[in-house]
Amino acid sequence: MGIIVALIALSVLIFIHELGHFMAAKAVGIKVLEFALFMGPKLFSFRKGETVYSLRLIPMGGFCKMEGEEESSNDARAFSNQPIWRRFLVIAAGPALNILAAFVFASIVLSASGFHTNKITGFAENSPLQLAGAEIGDRFISYDGRKIHDPASDLGIFMYGEDGSAKDLVFFDVSRNEKVKKTVTPARTETRFRLGFSAKVIDDAGTNIIEIIEPDSPLNKVGIKRGDKIIRLDDTEVHNTVDIQTYLNKTREDKTAPLNVTIERNGELLTFENITPFPDSQYTLGVKLEYRKGNILEVAGAAFRYCLSTIRNVLITLKWLFTGVVSMNELSGPVGIIGTVGTVVETQKTIGDVFINLLYVSSFISINLGIMNLIPFPALDGSMLLILLIEKIRGKPIQQEKIGMISFIGFILLIGVLIFTLFNDIPRWF
Repeated sequence: MGIIVALIALSVLIFIHELGHFMAAKAVGIKVLEFALFMGPKLFSFRKGETVYSLRLIPMGGFCKMEGEEESSNDARAFSNQPIWRRFLVIAAGPALNILAAFVFASIVLSASGFHTNKITGFAENSPLQLAGAEIGDRFISYDGRKIHDPASDLGIFMYGEDGSAKDLVFFDVSRNEKVKKTVTPARTETRFRLGFSAKVIDDAGTNIIEIIEPDSPLNKVGIKRGDKIIRLDDTEVHNTVDIQTYLNKTREDKTAPLNVTIERNGELLTFENITPFPDSQYTLGVKLEYRKGNILEVAGAAFRYCLSTIRNVLITLKWLFTGVVSMNELSGPVGIIGTVGTVVETQKTIGDVFINLLYVSSFISINLGIMNLIPFPALDGSMLLILLIEKIRGKPIQQEKIGMISFIGFILLIGVLIFTLFNDIPRWF
């Protein structure tokens, strides 16, 4: 059931993208030949005016086919014969509608669940920020020159890419009514030992069933799979996530020593020997920020900041892929997205929880879909926008057949990326 809902949700987001192209094309008078829901063989269609509206077999996405989009055309209303500004508007409308949809989804979620503000409400023990002079009630403004938009996601991504060096932090001191700039060195959280998996959650509690297994984890290397149930660690029985964490981080005297893991798979007990847990800790500022609900304007403001934050974080993550901060093995594709959304659906207890969490994940994916499409990579909208910019600079159009060839090459490259992500996603989810 979760996979079906995930497929529908992803299709809706792709459909929204294509709807942006369609609405913009209609608005500026470009001839639209077909607007389709889903892909593959045609199941049902009807014509209204010059456009065919169709429903297709494969429940994934959709498309908007315009006259003269991939080849030259003598039709005055063909895409290729339009002024640059009109073509630019039509191409940009797809990603723009994804981002607008993400804002709407986020507004609904934050109105129901509440949101973080940048107001400091507490500190952890030995908090670097508190030691630097921040007080409860102060407002966190920026981290290392980057403004805090959405504290929950911003600080998480900043801390993930932290290198341990001192950073310039700015907060608003309410007692002095002025901005204060401090140089702060983030601290490390307590080191905890892990086996490299996420457990299935049932009734809001972590179980001993493996839900997601990390590709380079100690468990994955010895052949333990998603769906296996961890029964024993050495000679100690474990029944849930708490039992596993307690044994790894409290019970064992030598936490770095190899251990034996016994799992249950299809009613059979299997024991894997000499598995070494790995240490894990994160950087932290040791600060707690206000979490509250607000009126419609405050919710809209929080949703807008969430979108800004997510857009920036997508760009930061892309940079990390090229600089090596994030491994290519962590890259995920459609299978991983569907698996993630499916898990969100299956782990919620009520229809309301499913709806809110599905909207939250959909908001995040929709922003990613919009921003990734703006990358100037062949076959993506960003490459078309770049081509239009080149046409503007050189003062004459590029042949549509050449643009079609560039898009075809890009499509082949995207298929290669898709295949690569399958090798990442399949071990995690299957």
